[in-house]
Amino acid sequence: MELGTLIFTKPQRVIRDTQRAEERGFARAWFPDSHMIWGDAYACLALAASATKKIKFATGISVASNRIPPVTVHSIATINEIAPGRVALGYGTGHTGRRVMGLPPVKFADFRDQLRLLRDLLKHGEGIFNTEGLSRKIRYLHREMRFINLDDPIPLLVAANGPRALGLAGEFGDGIITSGALTPERVAAVFRHANAGAEAAGRKLDKRLPCVSLAHLCVLRPGEVIDSPRIVKLVGPWVITCLHAIAAGYAKPRSLPANARLVYDAYAKHLETVGTPGERYLDLHVGHCTYVPETERRFVTAETIRATTMVAPADEIVARLRELGAAGVDELVLNPPFDGYEEYIDEVSREVIERL
Repeated sequence: MELGTLIFTKPQRVIRDTQRAEERGFARAWFPDSHMIWGDAYACLALAASATKKIKFATGISVASNRIPPVTVHSIATINEIAPGRVALGYGTGHTGRRVMGLPPVKFADFRDQLRLLRDLLKHGEGIFNTEGLSRKIRYLHREMRFINLDDPIPLLVAANGPRALGLAGEFGDGIITSGALTPERVAAVFRHANAGAEAAGRKLDKRLPCVSLAHLCVLRPGEVIDSPRIVKLVGPWVITCLHAIAAGYAKPRSLPANARLVYDAYAKHLETVGTPGERYLDLHVGHCTYVPETERRFVTAETIRATTMVAPADEIVARLRELGAAGVDELVLNPPFDGYEEYIDEVSREVIERL
């Protein structure tokens, strides 16, 4: 089991933050590609890749339709020329990358076709591009001049939660990114659907696909309560992001325990007063993964913290991570707060990473 961390794509601090994560033992830095919320993922990846030596990188995630596949591959392959062999492409149908513009996720058939082309371009440098009613063979030129690097493998990590999308991960992916795989039973279901997709496509997997889970954790100090000001500061942005996901239709209210659903119901009523009807998507994701808006602080409660994060004493967290590792989760990706990043990274390194 390894731990990765989201890196905020703010050019002024991306080098410092990534170097800190590398020094503190985080295995991978994940760069969000949500253009209406943060800075450009690839520009910030280039800065971080040039300033580090061993930490791995991934997009978390690149969104189908926001860039055409040939551009996505050339961008990540450019980063791979800067940091050879340390780069992976995380790719999905889009949560905030599209919903923040009021758009639904990409349709299944389109997503599948894009994954097919991404796989072919990453592995062979050429493929069939279906666009604008045309079907064209495309190929990267001048590869010997090293403008891009496709010689060192770039794993394609497919973001998926539902059975059909997980099936595509099995069909095309070199790994899986999923959300909330925090029990052995959920992990087993992820692999079951991915393996079924591989089998249906006639793909023979020599070994199980690597599995990455998006989650969050925080170390509970002796005598500290789960909704202490410190804990709220460090996990609040993730808690509210989980409520955003339900409100946007990415997840269901029934995914929450009953006591947390009551808090969500109050949050949903609050949203009815926010913004303009028909354009509430413009306001829904304010603070997403970054900070808690003042008007939403009351929804970060003991109930919603328990429902969406792993907050426990260090020994208990380490034991749970080892259990998940044994079940097949290879990496857990954490979401530090924008303010409090250094404090969070240092504590997780000291109390969790050093014990794994």
